[in-house]
Amino acid sequence: IGIEMEADKPGWYDALNGLPGLLGSSTSEMFELRRCAEFVVDAFNTLKLDDHYELSIFDELGEFIKRLSDILDKEQEPLAYWHAANEAKEHYRLSVRKGIRGDEEGISIGSLRIFLRRVIERTFSAEKRAKGKSGLVPTYYTFEVTDYDRLPQSHDGRQSVMPKIFKKHVLPFFLEGIMHMMRVTRDPKQARKIYDAVRGSDLFDQKLKMYKVNADLSSENEDIGRARVFPRGWLENESIWLHMEYKYALELLRAGLYQEFFETVDDVLIPFLKPEVYGRSTLESSSFIVSSAHEDASLHGQGFVARLSGNTAEFLHMWLWMNIGQNPFVLNHQNQLCVQFDPTLPQSFFLAKPRVFGRMNKAGQWEEVKLPAHTYAFHFLASTLVVYHNPQRKELLPDADYQIERIVLTFKKDEELLFTDGFVPAPYAERIRKGEADRMDVHFA
Repeated sequence: IGIEMEADKPGWYDALNGLPGLLGSSTSEMFELRRCAEFVVDAFNTLKLDDHYELSIFDELGEFIKRLSDILDKEQEPLAYWHAANEAKEHYRLSVRKGIRGDEEGISIGSLRIFLRRVIERTFSAEKRAKGKSGLVPTYYTFEVTDYDRLPQSHDGRQSVMPKIFKKHVLPFFLEGIMHMMRVTRDPKQARKIYDAVRGSDLFDQKLKMYKVNADLSSENEDIGRARVFPRGWLENESIWLHMEYKYALELLRAGLYQEFFETVDDVLIPFLKPEVYGRSTLESSSFIVSSAHEDASLHGQGFVARLSGNTAEFLHMWLWMNIGQNPFVLNHQNQLCVQFDPTLPQSFFLAKPRVFGRMNKAGQWEEVKLPAHTYAFHFLASTLVVYHNPQRKELLPDADYQIERIVLTFKKDEELLFTDGFVPAPYAERIRKGEADRMDVHFA
């Protein structure tokens, strides 16, 4: 079902540092394996590569791909597949342990498509077996060998065994695996079912309207790792771990669940929290927020351990996506660079009345900027002030019924240009990318 932790590491959730010793596995990596395989297949299609086109790869890798592809095709029984795939993997590792021979062979795109399709199909089969009545997939498993055969002792006297029967143990839900599940879900309807199921699960903190990093681990023993040692709601045990919560919020945006995303960020993004509950400046992030699972209710909603790493990266990703879309720089039919914004912004983000704020201009001087009502502003590439004018207070969504009426682009020395095609063409797009533009006013109709 999951990817085996045979490299002695548990993956992102390093507080489950005991799982590798318990024959642990994770569906997070299983979903990412699917995403990587689909990415390569999509790349083949984008490049329009013919099935007969050949790539040169080193012999050992070619042999491994062919062998594993055959195993994926023929071995459907899980234990038989596990034995065969592990044997192929160990044979490959042994063959490259001291380097490769250096010989190359050709492998066709058609053969790689077949191999990758079999990989993708195997992950769908795993997801189907793992999925419960709620539609959610557990993230972590451990396995106990209940029957085995003794193998002949090795030359140094070690006694090895060959497992015959595994007893599977499913850990409580973790947000991590569900986030990866959401990432590979291309159907918005299916993504919405996942969202609803999470809101109805123990991962959703009903009091704080936030998402816990895991469900209750009280039934697990300490062997799974240090996560089990912490009190419920604290540190890496059932707290609001901001990095993973932000990852999940980003996937809602990526999946096209715009209303669900707006509903979520109102409750989970630090700038929107109440400082008296958060316990620190809402301009400062934290590693975790104490969830309502903690026994001390006075701590619920408080942030601890100032942090500027993972959750900040996820926040910036959301911020960019909301303000400018996925691809602000595009090429037209003449292969010329253009700037085209595709924001995802709710009505509530636009000013209800005029407002004045300060900023540092191109000359390094502090200046006041007056924004009229029904506008929203941000800095693009840390240099160009972008002001969205939305007089009808529409929600700006990628699939919504709106259009860009005009764009007013201002460079240094009061150089002002008007564009009415909904984008900024060449050569001005290049000047924007170089940071020469001072301001861009985008008017929506």
